[in-house]
Amino acid sequence: MREVGSFRDPVDEVRERCDLVEIVSQYVNLRRSGRTMVGLCPFHNEKTPSFHVNPERQRWKCFGCGEGGDVFTFIQKIDNLTFREALEHLARKVGVEIRRTQQSAKVYTEKDIVLRANNVACEFFRSQLRESSRALGYLERRGLSESTIEKYLIGYAPDSWDGLLNHLIKQRLDPAEAVKAGLLIAREDGKGFYDRFRDRLIFPILDLSERVVGFGGRALGDDPAKYLNTPETPLFIKSRTLYGLNRARRAISAEDRVIVVEGYMDAITAQEAGFENTVATMGTALTEDHVNIIARFTNNVVLAFDADSAGMAAALRSAPVFERAGLNIRIISMPAGEDPDSLLRSGDRSTFSKLVERALPVADYRVKLVLSKHDLQTDEGKAAALKEAAGILAEVDSIVERERLIRYLARYHPNFATGTSLAEDHIRMEVMRFRSRKARQVQTKAVAPEPQPVGRKVSLIEQSERLLLGIIILRDADPNKVFEALPPKEFSGEPARLLAEALSSQFSELGKIDQEDLAVRVAGTAGEQLLTDLLVGLDPEELNHPVDDLIGVIINHKKNEKRKRMRALHQRIAEGLVKRGDEEYEEYYRLVRETSGPWRR
Repeated sequence: MREVGSFRDPVDEVRERCDLVEIVSQYVNLRRSGRTMVGLCPFHNEKTPSFHVNPERQRWKCFGCGEGGDVFTFIQKIDNLTFREALEHLARKVGVEIRRTQQSAKVYTEKDIVLRANNVACEFFRSQLRESSRALGYLERRGLSESTIEKYLIGYAPDSWDGLLNHLIKQRLDPAEAVKAGLLIAREDGKGFYDRFRDRLIFPILDLSERVVGFGGRALGDDPAKYLNTPETPLFIKSRTLYGLNRARRAISAEDRVIVVEGYMDAITAQEAGFENTVATMGTALTEDHVNIIARFTNNVVLAFDADSAGMAAALRSAPVFERAGLNIRIISMPAGEDPDSLLRSGDRSTFSKLVERALPVADYRVKLVLSKHDLQTDEGKAAALKEAAGILAEVDSIVERERLIRYLARYHPNFATGTSLAEDHIRMEVMRFRSRKARQVQTKAVAPEPQPVGRKVSLIEQSERLLLGIIILRDADPNKVFEALPPKEFSGEPARLLAEALSSQFSELGKIDQEDLAVRVAGTAGEQLLTDLLVGLDPEELNHPVDDLIGVIINHKKNEKRKRMRALHQRIAEGLVKRGDEEYEEYYRLVRETSGPWRR
């Protein structure tokens, strides 16, 4: 790791070495759109991309929710980090050493503490695996090679109440802090702690920044809780975490599809078998947060849950969450008694590949389940299956899809032999009866609108002023020339005025325009948002606009506005509404003086 040397500040060196597009692409599927990269915003729900990254200026901006900034603000917001944490994280990524002062070295955030405890625990579990022939034997029987075990950092928690506890103490970690990481549990009598994970295979859970944020444990003994996860911590929120996404994200974007499985072994086996676009839910129900994360990388989802009834139920519970978000969802019909892990371990990669390609739309999958529950050899069984299936078809909004499924179901109608049309008509009538009943029952619900671009409409003169500021920042226009004609205090609106004042004072002090110093000067003010807008949103062609023309347009506009105000005040004076000594009287004569003779400002 290179120590900070030639750069005046470690922040500058880290910023120089970071490629914002590369960093953001770890979280958002970006595509080229002219001079910027665009994608779905990771900070609010949207279906139309409004999140822009400007590679040239190394700035990002969402024109839907208004968030924006540089590489540091992105990492701070996406990973919920302080500036110091984001700086240290990015520094490790690009090979810059950030040395803490003696005083700051003593101050660690709660996330620092949890992360350090997780890292120490991860190494402990890995070392314990090498000493457990029983755990290694289990992994061998499950078909995991030594390289796979190393790749996924798999470990073993010994069958001991204090194995990890004693190790953490040796490493000078406070047990109370390890409780915050979910690694230890405080005894009820308040006298000490014990290990949460005991006699379990350990699967470290990494986030998109490759940090160990938690662990999943698979029981090797007779513990009724087959799987046990880290409880929620400052780093680990189960409803927002997908196992294996750190390795799958690039494949998901490249293939424009994600395969979602239930468990750690399913995900590992699938990824190792070449289905690198696979992630796991870790046994929890899929949440809207999961869906929003997936939507950053693809709109196409294939659910590959176990063939047992619990797996089928989980798939059906998850489907509406994806559908509400506008994602294309399909469900694999796994062979009886199989899951992705068992199917792929048998060496039958081609079968799983075919299952993925032949995954069914949700309605088809539900209809198939209904048909499998009834005896289709009898008229009574057929009638019962068709009635239940009609209820499913009633929920399908697309007429084309409904008609396709009606034609498919017609073969099971008792009167199918007398004519396809009659059978289809009967099913269609049943479907419409369900839809009519549903329409009467469902009450209109208010739907929250998708966030619209924030802020009021900007006037033409404000646009001209903002473009002028952008030219100063990005094209080295002479600030003295601009601000002599247009003093910063006369810019329209607080954001433009604050940014103009910062530019003017910076140029007076430094003799140049420095974007990073400027960002510091306007940080926390309305000018900060405008600076981000200009750095991300201005088209290079706009920057070629002649400065003198812009100044002339703005000055003439302001002159006309003053004359308009002067005429209005004159009318009020003439009507006797304003008298000598009133503020408006003084304003009128001030405007008379300013608008008479050559227009200098």
